[in-house]
Parts: sequence; C-alpha cells; structure tokens
Amino acid sequence: MGDTEMSDFDLGDPFLYLQALFENEIELEEVPAPMPSVEIPAEILATETVSTDVQKPDPKPQKRFKRVSDEEIIALKDSRQSESTKRNTKWAVNILQEWSSEVMVNQVDLATVSSEDLNIILGKFYAEATPKFAEKREQEMASAQAYEYHKNSFKSIRAGINRFLRDLNRDIDIVRDKEFRMSNDILDGKLKYNMKSGLSRPTKHKEVISQSDLHKISTYLYSAGNPVLLRYRVWYNLALHFVSRGIDFHQQLNLASFTFQKDENDRKYVTLSHETRQKNWQGGLGNSEASADKRMYKTKSDKCPVNDLQLLIDPKAESLFNHCDKDANLSPDEQNIWFSMKSVKQYQFSRFMGDISRNAGCSRLYTAHCLRATAIQAMNDAGFELRHIMYMSGHKNESSVRSYNRGCSIIQKESLSETLSSISSGYDVSAPKSTPAPVLTVSTAESASVTSNVTSVPSPLQTSSENAQVNNRTMPMSLSSNNFMSSGFISNSAFNNCVFQFSGQN
Repeated sequence: MGDTEMSDFDLGDPFLYLQALFENEIELEEVPAPMPSVEIPAEILATETVSTDVQKPDPKPQKRFKRVSDEEIIALKDSRQSESTKRNTKWAVNILQEWSSEVMVNQVDLATVSSEDLNIILGKFYAEATPKFAEKREQEMASAQAYEYHKNSFKSIRAGINRFLRDLNRDIDIVRDKEFRMSNDILDGKLKYNMKSGLSRPTKHKEVISQSDLHKISTYLYSAGNPVLLRYRVWYNLALHFVSRGIDFHQQLNLASFTFQKDENDRKYVTLSHETRQKNWQGGLGNSEASADKRMYKTKSDKCPVNDLQLLIDPKAESLFNHCDKDANLSPDEQNIWFSMKSVKQYQFSRFMGDISRNAGCSRLYTAHCLRATAIQAMNDAGFELRHIMYMSGHKNESSVRSYNRGCSIIQKESLSETLSSISSGYDVSAPKSTPAPVLTVSTAESASVTSNVTSVPSPLQTSSENAQVNNRTMPMSLSSNNFMSSGFISNSAFNNCVFQFSGQN
C-alpha cells in the first residue's frame, strides 16, 4: 500500500473505505475486505446441520419376479420328459413314418391327420409292423419270432406315438379314445394270435444276482481298505439300501445329500436330505410324493455301510464320486493320490457293476439294474409285505413291482420240482420228510380268549401234522416250514394276543 495515511478512515465500514480509495487515489494492494458477521441463533445451530453431500436419487426398487426368455420357457416345457422318454418317442414315430413311406409312399402328417383316418392307418400299421434287422435277430431267437415285435415293444411304440401327438397339442389319445377302438382291437388281436402261434416271447426281466455271486462281490469289495474299493463299496451299498437303478440316482448325489441321525433307540442311520429323480419318480404335477425317510442303518460288523459313507465324504472334494487316478486304479495300495477333481458322469456309473462283477469273478456280468431286482427279490423272500417293498422301491402300483418279484427263489423252485417229480415217480408226497420241522408253542394271557382258526400253506419239506399247545390244550394243526420255502405259516395266518416260540425237533 502507498504512503497515504488511512488511520482517519473507519475500515470496519466498507462503503467509507471504498469512498476514501476513490477520493485519494490510493493504490490498492491485496487487502482482504472484512465480511460482516451474522449471528445465527443457537436454537438453529442445535437442531440443523448443513450438508455438503450431493443428494443421490433413490435406487430403483428390486423386482420380486425374475424375467424368463422365450427360449427358457421352451426349455422348461421340454424338461418335463426325461431324455430316455424323448428317445423312445422319436424311435416310435420313426417306425411309423418308415412304414408309411414304404406302404403309403408319403409319410403321415400327424399334425393334421383326422382321428378317423389315423385310426385306419394305425390299424394297418399294427398288423404289418416288423422289427428292423430281423435277420440279425434270428441268431438270438427262433426265426419266426425274429420277425415279430415283442408285446412290450408294441406298447412302447403306441405310447411313443401318443406322446408325440400330445407334443403337437393334438387333443386326441390313441390309447383311450373310443375313436381308436378299432386299431386297438387289431393290436390286441395280433398279440393274442402271436401267443397262440408260438410267436410271443416271454418278458426277459433283469437277472437276480445269485447267492454265490453275492458272496464273491462282498469278498472283493472288502478285500482291501484302499479308497478305490471304498468308492465301489459306497456305490454298491447306496444302490442296494435305497433300491435304485444305480445310474440316475448316484448322479444326483453330492456331499450335502445325506443326513446322519439317531432313532429313538439311539441307533445311528443315514437318510437322504433331498428328493431324487428316477425313472418312476420324475416329479411334476402328476406325481405324488416319493417315499421319504428311507434309512441305511449302521451295523456292528466291520462291513458297516454308514461308516464307509462317512469315510468317502471329503469336505475338500467337490462331488461325492470322482474319477479314479489312472495309476491308483492299477495299484491303489501304492499311490498317495487316488482321485481327480473330475466328477463321474451319469453314463459312467453304468460301468460300475460290470467292473465289480468282472473283478470279483462272478459267473456273469451284472448291471446296476440287477441290484434293484436283487434287493426287491430279497425283501420278498424275507417275507416283507408288498406295500413295504413298494415303499422302498418307489413303485406306484402292485403290478409294476410284481414284474421284479419272481415269486419263488431258486431253492423254492427246486423243491417244487422235486415234489412234482415225486408224483411222477409214484412216491407219497404227504409222507413225513427227514427235514427238521418247527414246533409251535402259543401262550396267551389267562384272561385272553384265543380263536384258533389257522390255515397255512403246506410245504414240500414238511406236511405232517404237529401239535400246538393253546392254554394247556392240544390241538392238531398243519404247519409249514418257512425254510426259504413259501410265505409260510406266519405270513398267511391271523393271530390275536399270541406269543410264538420256535424250536427244532426231529
């Protein structure tokens, strides 16, 4: 600032200060002008604060429902059928179209053909349908049978065509609608004619594993404690205890699929923590609830399936069943690393039972489905009721489970044949046999009344009369031994307030 004295001016008043500057031509340097002070009331300072943050707009509310594309909707519709069902549908339609191309020159337009015309076409198709590669089939069966479809194949073809029509949104049912009664009558007549003519082949069920082969399998699976055999043991035990087909079932299992619990008797068991899809349990609107709370109990033996499962579950792994290392497969006891991080695929599970059969030295190579048939037959031979077997197998009707139940074990069939041979040889089949027969003792409470009206199924091993004591009274009664023979005395009789004690007697 210059030499001019500014003490006569009141610098607190900015207007006077500016006036002095212009009158005296004072050179202005950087002199900050004092700002007038403004007093803010205390009550405002106590209640309000000034924010310098920029106000952000409110975020958009999250939407509750997800958006699905048209492609995803089509995929959901297609997922209602399994891949095997889709293949069966394609196979059935191809047979019909191949026949129509040969016989009718043009293929049938299933999207537009009328019910009346389709009924006539199907009737002629059922009568003339012939298997492909019939010459090759002659190596496995009689020549005449090789040129005829099995009855179950015809049913599958008809069901596949029916599914295809439904996929086309056609409101017709070639199985149940009365408009197709004629074609179904032709199919029914053809099947009956084939049976009368000796052209109908019996249904070939999955084979039940023989007792000797079951022993070989058990010996092999528990021959060593290495993880390679452990994986086979867990797969084998899960297939048996949950009565699965061993392919679709195992693919759906993961490390969190099992719940370890104890029952009211403090016995440990394992059950599944989620539902699993199988051939006869696909889920959806049409299915009822699958059997829940199937249990695999811990045993006191060194072959405990629950202990093996706990050993296989590794928290560090990503899946329950992983690929074996190639070197570990060749020499499992000499390797430190047995499994890779790659999980076993669905089709690869189908090889497990074949590998086990081969390594155990079985009489034949069994499939995973043979385990299911073996489990159902074992429960039947043990005397379990059909509803209990259906609970374990997941069957929804009795006719389906009976296709697995052979009715008689090998010992039963052998004994039946020996009994019939005795008739042809002139022997008295009612004569007592040397086989020990059980003695039945029935004891009741003194105040209880017992109605003794007992009917039992006679056994070839023992048909003689035994004595049963009921409240110190002797009553003749025909008993049958349940020595792997028939359902026997217990399963075919009704009792009230009875206690049974059995003992052997020559």
